[in-house]
Amino acid sequence: MTAALDKLSQVKANLELLLQLDKLTVLDEQRAKLLLLIEKRGSILIASKLLGIPYSSAWEHVLKMERALGFKVVEARKGGKSGGGAKLTAEGRALLEKYLSEYRRAFGKELSVEAGYEVVEASMLVYAGSNDAALEHLLGIVRELGVIVEAHWIGSVKGLAALLLGEADVVGLHLFDQEVGEYNTPFVERYMLSERAVLVRGYQREQGFITRAEMSCEDVLNGLLESRLRFVNRNFGSGTRLLIDYTIRKAAEDRGIELSEARKRVVGYDVEVSTHLEVARAVARGEADVGIGIRWAAEAYGLRFAPITWEQFDFVIQRDKLGAQAVKEFVKLLRSEDFRRTLEKLPGYRFGEGLGEVKRLA
Repeated sequence: MTAALDKLSQVKANLELLLQLDKLTVLDEQRAKLLLLIEKRGSILIASKLLGIPYSSAWEHVLKMERALGFKVVEARKGGKSGGGAKLTAEGRALLEKYLSEYRRAFGKELSVEAGYEVVEASMLVYAGSNDAALEHLLGIVRELGVIVEAHWIGSVKGLAALLLGEADVVGLHLFDQEVGEYNTPFVERYMLSERAVLVRGYQREQGFITRAEMSCEDVLNGLLESRLRFVNRNFGSGTRLLIDYTIRKAAEDRGIELSEARKRVVGYDVEVSTHLEVARAVARGEADVGIGIRWAAEAYGLRFAPITWEQFDFVIQRDKLGAQAVKEFVKLLRSEDFRRTLEKLPGYRFGEGLGEVKRLA
């Protein structure tokens, strides 16, 4: 009994302040610390390192706040050819100040940010963007050459945003503009990166439905829109997510269903993962019946694959980083015969004559 009482005396109450909108948590302590560090350090990347959380998680926190509130919380800070990093918008600062004020009132002290370690500035290659099997192989070779490589699988759109903020050297993307009928270039222009970055031609890969049972695309779409199949979605801002939404929209239009209603009918539409292998793993384990991913991931797990499209996977690189040794090694390897042979061995990959070609957009 004495031991039990001794244990009970060590139990402490742990209270946390939450700011909520319609019962949805907008800001908790970790998100508040993230905003505080972004404002102090001018970088989402550095803020995530100081907090000891993945860069992708930091982006997810920001996006969830912005989607819940309906306004921008973080924006690019103007300055220089490479951009000036990140800062809070006026609304973001007001949101943070509200949290800090409530925190002082609730706990009688200031919210402190204790960094677990110092960020070490080193010569390295920072990749941010879409997840890809061939690219993982390429980055592995770059590491073997002694280059420090950071790879952040945050999706194509957030990759471009990271480049805009000056937090990435290389971005991989596969974004299709339905109006123009072209991959990637329109999005680089939309993000006003034409004068600051170049497009490096990559390769093509095959995207489709990943399932356990043999099914056609039509079978899958009928099953999803009739709520018979469980879906696993990709992260918001990824090129595959754009393909998913486009595919569902077209199927809904063909069946006379409103897009908002179609999304409600898709069981698991709100279940998001960050990589193609995670999609295949969820299907293989029976956590979902279907997802969209590359053929390579389906075959890696011995699953079925119903092709949707071949897409162009390219790279965007900051112009002022083209002379950096790490970036030069990356482009050199991308153009190499060894990498071409690697692509030929990977299921669902192919390349054209322009592999590794640098294209200036302005």
